Amino acid sequence: MTEAKLDLIAKLLAKAESTTPEEAEALTEHAERLIVKYGIEQAQIDERRGLLGQAQEQIVTERMLFRGVYAKDLREIGIGVATALGAVRPLLAEYPPIAGLLLVGHSSDVSQVQTLTASLQVQAMVAMRSWWLEHRDFYVDQREGVKRRARSGFLRGFAVGAMSRIAESRRVTVEESGAGTELVLASRRSRVDAAVDEMHTSHARRRRTADAGSWAHGHRSGRQAQTGGRSVAAR
Repeated sequence: MTEAKLDLIAKLLAKAESTTPEEAEALTEHAERLIVKYGIEQAQIDERRGLLGQAQEQIVTERMLFRGVYAKDLREIGIGVATALGAVRPLLAEYPPIAGLLLVGHSSDVSQVQTLTASLQVQAMVAMRSWWLEHRDFYVDQREGVKRRARSGFLRGFAVGAMSRIAESRRVTVEESGAGTELVLASRRSRVDAAVDEMHTSHARRRRTADAGSWAHGHRSGRQAQTGGRSVAAR
């Protein structure tokens, strides 16, 4: 994929955060399809290089840092994006009070995970604040810790919702790419797994406790985020 198409992905995601819901839906669906197709193209090119005895794309480890009160919740978005796209391994890295995430994968795949994660973080925070303004009366008599856990639960629900949408889009795109695509992607992932096996970092795990109601709202919002549904930022 050319640099022009990579720039197009970034522009689509940026514009989807500040437009009408109808236009955002089309923009985000386009961006996601491009990201998945880009990963498939890179995997196929790299596989051919390997068969010809040529050097394959470098496996890198890039760090993403998440700051603020909801740092660990926002990190769940990065974990979800990497997991759904399938080519990058997300690993936990703690830098208290900052939540860190190590992304291990081929350089082009890692770059796309970073791009989509950064954009979804913006949408998640916008969606959470909008949801809280609408639902905070339900928590008016609760302790501050309960209120914070509710907002936290929304963000984690958002992450899971977004992940499920991305994974479904990837599944469809891989099927449309024809026979042999899954084998190529599996081979690419196996090289990443081998690199991770040589590391001594904890695998990323999801936090388990959450306010059930806020999580459900966040999950629905995440499924409508920059992965083909309504733009939450445009609400």
